[in-house]
Amino acid sequence: MFARITIASRLALGFGLLLLLLVIAVALGLDRLSTLNDRMDHVVERDWENAVLANRVIDLMNAQTRDTLLLFHDPAQDVLRERVSRRVDTIGILIDRLEGQLDNAESRALLELMRAQRKGYVTSFREVSALHAEGSDEAASHMLLAETVPRLDELIATIGTLIEVQGRILRETAAESLETFQRARASLTLFLGAAMLVALILSAWIIRGVTRPLGGEPETARRVLERIARGDLDGRVPVRPGDRDSLLAAMDTMQTNLRRLIDERMQAENALRESQQRFRGLVETLGDWVWEVDCDWRYTYASPQVRTILGYAPEEVIGKTPFELMPPEEAPRVRALAEGARSRRLPIVGLENVSVHKSGRHVILETAGQPYFDAAGSFLGYRGVDREITDRKEAEASRLAEAARLRDALVREVHHRINNNLQTVVSLLRREAGKRPDAREAIEAAIAQVQAVAVVHGLYGRVTRHSVLLCELLPAVVGTVSELTGVAIPMENLLEADGKLLIRESETVAVALVLNELVTNAVKHAAGGSPESLPCVRLTRDGERGRVLIENPGALEPGFDFDSRQGLGTGLGLVRALIPVPGMSVRFGQTGGRVEVEIVIEAPVISSVGDTQPAGIASHSPGSEAS
Repeated sequence: MFARITIASRLALGFGLLLLLLVIAVALGLDRLSTLNDRMDHVVERDWENAVLANRVIDLMNAQTRDTLLLFHDPAQDVLRERVSRRVDTIGILIDRLEGQLDNAESRALLELMRAQRKGYVTSFREVSALHAEGSDEAASHMLLAETVPRLDELIATIGTLIEVQGRILRETAAESLETFQRARASLTLFLGAAMLVALILSAWIIRGVTRPLGGEPETARRVLERIARGDLDGRVPVRPGDRDSLLAAMDTMQTNLRRLIDERMQAENALRESQQRFRGLVETLGDWVWEVDCDWRYTYASPQVRTILGYAPEEVIGKTPFELMPPEEAPRVRALAEGARSRRLPIVGLENVSVHKSGRHVILETAGQPYFDAAGSFLGYRGVDREITDRKEAEASRLAEAARLRDALVREVHHRINNNLQTVVSLLRREAGKRPDAREAIEAAIAQVQAVAVVHGLYGRVTRHSVLLCELLPAVVGTVSELTGVAIPMENLLEADGKLLIRESETVAVALVLNELVTNAVKHAAGGSPESLPCVRLTRDGERGRVLIENPGALEPGFDFDSRQGLGTGLGLVRALIPVPGMSVRFGQTGGRVEVEIVIEAPVISSVGDTQPAGIASHSPGSEAS
């Protein structure tokens, strides 16, 4: 009996120590792993929400930039101001939400800088709105470009820096968690190794002392151990009632504890798997396409939304680059922008680009992405989202086109009415010239000038986009002078000019008056009615310049100098005063018995519109073809 009690005590002591070591090792390891899992869940959820909030702020800022610039072009200015004000409040709310989640000193400092920049932007925008409401459009536009928009750009840049800082913090946290996980794994391995070593020593000691006294129990214990080694922990250990100190009783306790530890480990793994599935489910239920690319821009992950946006299954785009899904003319532009961001490891924010749907139609996307790195800080690629904005862009283009159409119609009607009124003025002046022969010459000069202005408004009344071509204006002016003087003025080279030259809207009247005075002056100083004695007008193009040459028989008066204002009459004095500088020059010369006047018109008074005419510009003016 004494020997049996000693054997049972040895069995209980040996297996108790083995069980204690295993429980401590596994419990410590599982607790550490569970803590790491909870911490990573918290960091991922918090930084995901921070990234969403920051990207939402950037989206609002981009919309704010667009609406701020539209303030001077969109007729619904009150609606724009109200929308901008509401968006300012929304941005403030998002910044307050960010403040409640930022626990890093650098991030909070950036947040305070964002608040100060937002306050400066709001103050500047209100001053611009006040100036605009008072009618000081020029001052408001200058302040908008010089102060308000730069403040808004600074705020967007600060938000981008905040997103970069949050990404860095996430990387540092992940690296720290990985290091801790590796230490915990090493500790767990060490504990398990020590437990196995102790188990071997105790087993040798127990077997040596109890084999014979236990009789047939070692064989039963062997079969139980084999069953446990195969992973079967559900079978019962044959323990006799009341025999609590036997080897089989200790094995039964070990089996129960192992089953509990394995269940806890499986629960921890299931919790981690559920967390990952929850995160993936959140990504896959978003309306945007979430993607990941490697350092060579090849997709390594694509959420199911790619099927809705581009018509491709996720596995069809894996291994491709975004540029392979773009039209040939779009890919180089977007690649250059993306490479510029990658070279400096910058985020991609609000990049509008065009991709080709699987069906062949074009889809407009807005892309945002963040670079990501491994634990050692090596660049791995970008993660981000694509949002389809095709409908929004088409609606915006349609609205702007309709607004432009209405504005064009209104402007044409205004110019048409001005032209009619000027013709009425001309009729009144002609009647007055018939009544007052002594002032007839002065009145006819005034009629010519009014007719030149009427020509401009007549052209504006027929074209769209409020633009007049030089090859339209010159024949109209020459035709008006011919009508007033009764002299048929030949025009040459109007069909040989290569391309079209567009006159700046603000300079059209001045150019028309200068051309009118010079052509009228040439007719006035021409003598006789033969073709050789008539003035001639030629139009040629020299690169981005337009050259008008007016020739008439005659001679310049002695001492005449146009540049120094010597010998100028009233008409040429008006020409000298009206010439736009820079952009237009007039040169007088004498060749044999003919006077030559060369008018050179260049930027910024005119600009080239190439070989094809912009939409909305009339192709020709009455009586001549566009050059």
